[in-house]
Amino acid sequence: MQNQGNNKKTETGKSESLWKVFSDTFLRAEFLLLFFLLVYATVHILRMGNTFLGADGNLYAVPAVPPAPSAETFLPTELPSAGQTEASAPTESVPAVNLLQGPKTKAEIAAYYQAALARAKDSAASVTLIQKKGTNYNGVVEAGNNPFLGTVAKSLMNSFLKEENPNTVYAARADIFNNFIPRGTDCHLTESDLDEAFCEDGGDIFTIFVKVKPDENPNAGYGSGAVGSVITKAEIESAVNGKVKLENVVCRYDGAYSTIKVEKATGNLLEIQSTLPMYLCLNAMGLDCRIGLQFDEYWTVQW
Repeated sequence: MQNQGNNKKTETGKSESLWKVFSDTFLRAEFLLLFFLLVYATVHILRMGNTFLGADGNLYAVPAVPPAPSAETFLPTELPSAGQTEASAPTESVPAVNLLQGPKTKAEIAAYYQAALARAKDSAASVTLIQKKGTNYNGVVEAGNNPFLGTVAKSLMNSFLKEENPNTVYAARADIFNNFIPRGTDCHLTESDLDEAFCEDGGDIFTIFVKVKPDENPNAGYGSGAVGSVITKAEIESAVNGKVKLENVVCRYDGAYSTIKVEKATGNLLEIQSTLPMYLCLNAMGLDCRIGLQFDEYWTVQW
């Protein structure tokens, strides 16, 4: 009887021992399976790119973030066409510009020109106004043979045709933005603005020439106002200083043009020369007046 009891205990112990071995083996297999599943999921996620876990338990990919513009690549904004305001004009998409690569087509030249100026406004250490002057364009001063209006016309010419102090340096970021071409705004030159455009590879320098189609009353930064600093109606009225009421004021630009030089190795704008010829047309005392004005600016840029 005692042997039978011992046998039963031995058999029970063996069963428990076998069950423990089986249980431990199963747990190890389950752990290995879970480990391989985690490895597979990790590899799958890495192949998918950046992801995040949604509230529904599903994985979603995070959209790639484009790199920030560098010294080589500058991204202009989406731009309204010439002579239109930003609020009302349709936009055209402008690709990122590689400032180390010379542009060829009109579209590439327009994008390159505005990107070079934008980068100077954004990053240049300083800009220097070498010369800014005005002249009587084509010698036109028409005042309807009225002596008084002739005096007003000459007053306008004296106000706008005076020469600025040479070699004026602007180093503060706000001063660069508010004085460098185009004054107080960004350049929004587009292919549709251009009458002529070309790029010359001068070894270490890209020389880019643009000539804008004639336009009237362009906004600052657009059309003729993209390649130089245009005058405004408020400035014209201020120059008259209430001597006479002006009506139908039109600034008729006659093909503004500009040349910029960019260092090929860095994409840095080195200098810009712009010429804005125009006719100031207005009505005063019931008479039509026309005054020829031309504005020339020459700047250098330091980095």
